[in-house]
Amino acid sequence: MENTNQIPKTGIAGLKAHFKDDFVAGLIVSLIALPLCLGIASASGVPPLAGIVTAIIGGIIGSRIAGSYVTISGPAAGLIVITLGAAESMGGAGIETGFAGYPHALGAIVIGGLIMAGFGLLKVGKVGDYFPSAAVHGMLAAIGVIIMIKLLFPALGVAKPKGEILEVATEIPHAFIHMNQYAAIISAVTLATLILHPFIKNKIIKIIPAPMWVLIFTIPLASYLGGKENLDMVNLDGGLLGGGGLKLPSFEKIATSAFWVAVVGVALVSAIESLLSAKAVDTLDPYKRKSDLDKDLIAMGAGSSVAAAVGGLPMISEIVRSSANVNNGAKTQWANFFHGMFLLIYVIIGVSVIEMIPNAALAAMLVFTGFKLAHPKEFKHMAEIGKTEIIVFVITLLAVLATDLIIGIVVGIIFTYIFILAKGNPFRNLFKAQAEINGNTLKLSGYLTFSNFLSLKKKMDEVLEQNNEIILDFANVEYIDHTVSHHLEDYERNAVLAGKKVQMINMEGLVPETNHPLAARSRNGEKFVARETPLSSRAKELKQFAEKNGYQFVPNTLNFDEWEFYHLTIRRKIETIENIVIDKENIVTYEIADITTKIGALTTEDYDKVTAIKISGINNVPRFFIEKAGFIDKLEEKLFEDDIDFNEHPIFSEKYVVRADGQEAETRAFLNSYIIDLLTEQKEVYLSGNGKDLLLHFRDEFLSVQEMEQLLKLAKQIVDKI
Repeated sequence: MENTNQIPKTGIAGLKAHFKDDFVAGLIVSLIALPLCLGIASASGVPPLAGIVTAIIGGIIGSRIAGSYVTISGPAAGLIVITLGAAESMGGAGIETGFAGYPHALGAIVIGGLIMAGFGLLKVGKVGDYFPSAAVHGMLAAIGVIIMIKLLFPALGVAKPKGEILEVATEIPHAFIHMNQYAAIISAVTLATLILHPFIKNKIIKIIPAPMWVLIFTIPLASYLGGKENLDMVNLDGGLLGGGGLKLPSFEKIATSAFWVAVVGVALVSAIESLLSAKAVDTLDPYKRKSDLDKDLIAMGAGSSVAAAVGGLPMISEIVRSSANVNNGAKTQWANFFHGMFLLIYVIIGVSVIEMIPNAALAAMLVFTGFKLAHPKEFKHMAEIGKTEIIVFVITLLAVLATDLIIGIVVGIIFTYIFILAKGNPFRNLFKAQAEINGNTLKLSGYLTFSNFLSLKKKMDEVLEQNNEIILDFANVEYIDHTVSHHLEDYERNAVLAGKKVQMINMEGLVPETNHPLAARSRNGEKFVARETPLSSRAKELKQFAEKNGYQFVPNTLNFDEWEFYHLTIRRKIETIENIVIDKENIVTYEIADITTKIGALTTEDYDKVTAIKISGINNVPRFFIEKAGFIDKLEEKLFEDDIDFNEHPIFSEKYVVRADGQEAETRAFLNSYIIDLLTEQKEVYLSGNGKDLLLHFRDEFLSVQEMEQLLKLAKQIVDKI
């Protein structure tokens, strides 16, 4: 268990101190990156090796200058649309055209990367906060739809039709009629593997990422189905040492509009995606470090230009591989470096194995990624936030599909402005928030929207520089949009991490448009009457259980901070805490809840469900974690010796792994013989302390009422022995 109070070292000191963690994380991430990089390059209409080149440069070079701590840099699925469009509009994409547009696309990437680096030099990383949330999500969903449509054809072994995306979509029935049955089998196995992997909880299986399982299954399957005779296989064209089909950038088309559309697309979309990814990964970092977004833009922009100069794709801080990096215990950017080094080794000595990968498997993986970006839950989420958000989301999505990414996001922004102005926001208030500083209080007035948040943030920063607390007074505010609400939540969280406090007062008169906690609010808005969500059958059962025993029942809570425990939140995000049964005895409170947590993103996304009990009101709780020892845990113990042994309790030490967050002595004192004997008697149990409260649960799943009674009984026995 890492000490989350001690920030990992950086530089050479970090390499020495955290070598094991970063080396292992880099190795695992490289296994995820290999098929994804190959697939992204092929889908972009360029040689497969181009994607690997970008990841190698991003890891070995980009990691040394990046402004983030645990992000992984490389090519991204979101930029397929930009690169493919550039190649198609400037000569042709894919091997069937001889990659005619590839050199010209590289030229556009070189300049686009320099512009992106320029954004960082001009300190405009904060501009990532400008774009309206609904428009950004609409753009990403549209990218997902385009990826699904474009990649469905190679996934089925059918030649990709030419034309605009809506024209291509009309050819989908034709693709199914004329599909290559061998490619379809490979794609079906790929999708089944990606879908089922999150549901398998075996640690040995989970340690191998889903994309690597895809290769483990599909490489021998492709060979059985006839290999190159019946399937289109990856072709590295001699590998890195043989040139790999890579070309140098060309600037012959620099005077054409297609070239500059590609330049703007690379610079803008790469910057937006990098900023979003870096900020998202910061929330997963166990050490709560904050990335230098301007430095990250410089690194990713310069990295894109260097990669394109030798035939590679645009580079960003990529969310899927970054979240996998965090999940596997990375401490510093050396994990990114090792990921690049491993990829370099693969393409030097493993060309023959890589060329056994069927392209249908790579295409199917990206179809799955596209579906995740445009998942129906994205539509549901936007609708829950409010009418404005779902309308802007859908308009942006359709605009991107009908035109391109840049025009689409601009259309989304314009419609957001229209809705804001329709609510009465004066033009003078569009870009400058009305805020007056009075000591540590910021008196706000007028309309707070996505386009004036940067000016508001500047004033908040000014107050917090001089004070440890800022009070935001909303007494004279007329309207707050969803984007500002979202940013204020992030700002409050970051302030707490910096040891400061944000207090919001006089918000009672601002009426939320929906019951979503971050919904837009208006002073004279129509009163929203929240519909009472009908209880599920499980909720009804637990409510009955609570009433029968004289306990309190609460359907759900959003106070996730109160449930920050190692097992629940280390590299994980709490999605829901529901069906809470509360029992109070003197000063001790027992809260039993159904908790759903999420780890990873897109193809590495995984959910866990557990019924756990939080025990509050106990003194001197250390930071520690106990879990049942599996094969992997025992192997780690033998290799790295980070388990606390209780030699006087050999059965307990054999059965459980105990780790402390820099508090081994306190943990040994807390876990007295009575508690250890109680835990030893259990078939499977998890116990952790966060320095204030205890968390206890059995296996990782929801419990029956009878099992919850057993859990509560055990919790009370432990409290009695403390």
